[in-house]
Amino acid sequence: MMKNITAHYNIYYNASEILRESEINIRNLHKDDYNQILDIYPLPTESGSSSESENLNEVVNRANKIALEKFESRWVDDAFLLLAKSEYLKGNYYNALEYFGYVGSNYPEEKKNTLEGLIWQGKSYFAINNYALADTILQKAYAKNLKYHRAQLNAALAQSYLYKEDIDSAIFHLQKAVNFTKNRYEKTRWTFILAQLQEENNQLEDAYSNYSKVVKSNAAFEMSFNANLARIKLEENASGKDFNKIATLKRLLKEDKNREFKDQIYYQIGNTLLQQEDLAQAQEYYQLSAHTIPGSQKQRGLSYLKLAEVSFDSLKNYTQAQLYYDSTLQSLPKEYPGYQNIVIKANNLQYLAQRLTLIEKEQELLMLSTLTSEAREQYINEKIQVKVEKEAVKRQENANLAFVSIPEASASNKNAGSFYFNNPLAISQGMSDFKKRWGNRKLQDNWRISGSSSANNNAAGLANNLGSINNNLSTRAENIDSLKADFLNTVPLTNEKRTASLNKIKTARYEIALFYKDVLDDKIASIEALEMLVKDYNPQDEKLAEIYYQLYRIYQDINPQQSDKYKALLTDYFPQSIYAKAIINPNFNKADQAVLNDLNAKYEAIFKLYQQKEYQEAIEKIENLSPKFENFPDLAPKFLYLKTMALGYTQKPNIFVEQLQKIITDYPTDTITTPTIKTQLAFINNNKTNFYSRPTALLAYHPNQSQTSTKPNVVILDIPKVEDEEIAISKKAVQPIVETKIDQTKENKPKPNIEIAAKKPEKDIKPVIEKPVEKNIEPKEETKTLTKPAESLVKEEKPADIETVKPTPSKPAAIIFSNNTRVQHVIIINIKDAKTNVAKPFAELTKYFYAKFAPSTVNLTIRTVSTTDKLIAIRAQLNNKDLAEKALLELEKELPTILNLPASAYRKFVISEPNLLLIKDTESLNQYLNYIK
Repeated sequence: MMKNITAHYNIYYNASEILRESEINIRNLHKDDYNQILDIYPLPTESGSSSESENLNEVVNRANKIALEKFESRWVDDAFLLLAKSEYLKGNYYNALEYFGYVGSNYPEEKKNTLEGLIWQGKSYFAINNYALADTILQKAYAKNLKYHRAQLNAALAQSYLYKEDIDSAIFHLQKAVNFTKNRYEKTRWTFILAQLQEENNQLEDAYSNYSKVVKSNAAFEMSFNANLARIKLEENASGKDFNKIATLKRLLKEDKNREFKDQIYYQIGNTLLQQEDLAQAQEYYQLSAHTIPGSQKQRGLSYLKLAEVSFDSLKNYTQAQLYYDSTLQSLPKEYPGYQNIVIKANNLQYLAQRLTLIEKEQELLMLSTLTSEAREQYINEKIQVKVEKEAVKRQENANLAFVSIPEASASNKNAGSFYFNNPLAISQGMSDFKKRWGNRKLQDNWRISGSSSANNNAAGLANNLGSINNNLSTRAENIDSLKADFLNTVPLTNEKRTASLNKIKTARYEIALFYKDVLDDKIASIEALEMLVKDYNPQDEKLAEIYYQLYRIYQDINPQQSDKYKALLTDYFPQSIYAKAIINPNFNKADQAVLNDLNAKYEAIFKLYQQKEYQEAIEKIENLSPKFENFPDLAPKFLYLKTMALGYTQKPNIFVEQLQKIITDYPTDTITTPTIKTQLAFINNNKTNFYSRPTALLAYHPNQSQTSTKPNVVILDIPKVEDEEIAISKKAVQPIVETKIDQTKENKPKPNIEIAAKKPEKDIKPVIEKPVEKNIEPKEETKTLTKPAESLVKEEKPADIETVKPTPSKPAAIIFSNNTRVQHVIIINIKDAKTNVAKPFAELTKYFYAKFAPSTVNLTIRTVSTTDKLIAIRAQLNNKDLAEKALLELEKELPTILNLPASAYRKFVISEPNLLLIKDTESLNQYLNYIK
């Protein structure tokens, strides 16, 4: 009895209330498209689910206490329903299906909950687009003919019939759902959808009646407004008129009752014009909507969002789109669905705007460098004057906005009425006027004749204002002089500076061209940018090889003749480039694969010799390999650097420095080793005396060994090992064809260089050379990383393979798995029978990991591979393989109890996120399991 009471009132009730609140919040963030028949059950959006993740995790915690700790109570099945609904609202539909199925199969006597589980199972199958199975389950539930959840069941069946395009049956069941439901939100929404279906089914009188019910209800403005429009349309069609939506909307604008909704009506007119592809008119009405006073802040944000989308998608005016996205973010609430995606788009376009601004600035500076000093100074003075005038106009506009007319402002307050003190803005303006005339007065008797008279106040105020004006003028003059000096200092007056300025422009243009291609998927704009860039280079400049290659690739699907033209330019003028080789002989990279694999293996062996202090042997082996690795320009500097570090322990400092400088000279464009060496040389240069006094460049003893003979002032080079994946030597060697792309997964942070630090001798640390990551990757195009413009806009273009090898039917193609251990990893529990319901173990695992990590960082998902295996994927703060394996090792102690399955029924392993994406069927799963043996 006590367990039932505590389970119900202490845990279940509170969890249910939290879940109900989250469900309402997620529902309110959904955005309907009234040009389509609305969804009876709109799915949770990603942004809506993420905004409620904390509450939903709390529901999971509470429900788990009942399901796993108070399993003798009568509320266990209810707890599993809470868990299932939480997973559904999170968007984890497979998890939800597992829980709902568990309730149905384990609690058949609980008819009400069993029926609810079946209904939600059907909704979950809708979410994963398995409409046939959803219908089967819902028909099974309907056949039970129970008195419970009749509204929900009929609504779900209506949705199922809509997917089957059986409108008559959908109307029948939705009408029953409307009659059964007691929920006002559901009744209003379903009535609107019912009217839409009836209108489509030519049941016009019924449709009109239901639209009228929505208009008279307490529906939200947008639904009520669209119901009224639909009703007007039916009226006009019935009278023989052609319904003109825009004319109707403009007529509604004139009605006094719609005054406070003007901004939303302008927005609706803009939407209609956009559907008619009248972009110019649509933009005008969106502008009207955004600037209507009074108007709601949210509607202003929605109008700016539409302007941004039109500029971006239709007009391809990315600079203007970026400004509109910024305005959108200032107006919309952060809870708005898709807010984070808007942030990403704004950041992406900021990337573009920065480069366009840089080009404009550098071109202006180059132009100024050609003028005489007098003409240059005059130009700058005029530019500054224009800037000052614009700022003055902007200040005046801001001041004007502060004094909105009281009648207009009053209209924004629905409860203001005509009473003065009901209008906050009127009070604010009155107080402002009072202070202007009387100054700050205390609330006291005879305030008009108190110590400081109006005249005195005004005089004092005038004096203060004059002083302020004089100070402002003085400050402004100083600022102008400073601005002028700064501007003059940036003008490139030497050949060296002019070259640097031109190089900045070229780099920015190339980045813009790739941004158009890879991020915006605007190939035409990318071609225009690249072809303009060609003119900036000399015909012999090697950068042209890369540009020609990009144009060759882009033109392949658009204009094959132009593609052939750039192919010819590339192969004729740059036949030795990796780009030309990739076109002429697609197999050239494969021919070197065996050599490369051998070199990687030998590098590993030599590196171990280096670690074992076998420096001379390491040097000899590298010298013997020299003819081979010199054919790999990306790999050669790594071998030479390893050789030089080994030399450092056997040779004098000057020889060590000479070898480092030679690597820089021979490989100036290397982006990994060369910058590292430059850092070393800079440190050595700052510590010449101590460094060159050494017997050898590097001191060959272990840092933990005591050193009594070392001079106290010797400077030691501490060279910590760099993360393997940051260097990826073999990856660069395997992928010689450069297809420049924006990195979507990491910020463009500088790769960590091997650092050099001065330390005391007793703390000396032996230099450690990074090992390359050995990856058996099929030859493909290498990716360079630009600054990250972000995630959601990036449209992934799969690089064309140099050669496509079709697997033979008898033997599936081998999957090349990554061995990168420094990325996010996942713990996998592989249940070998996909039919096994794992709801209870899944709840146990959730509880276990919620206790180990912050719940907000934990995500468990269930996935079926083919029909043979079920995978439970556990994500937490497992940022590398070591952390994942450590977590799995701790879990293994509890796993037999949690799963309650024989050891032969499951497997467990860790896998990186990139490798997990490659597991698509039983064959790929078995390949991975063999790979990690």
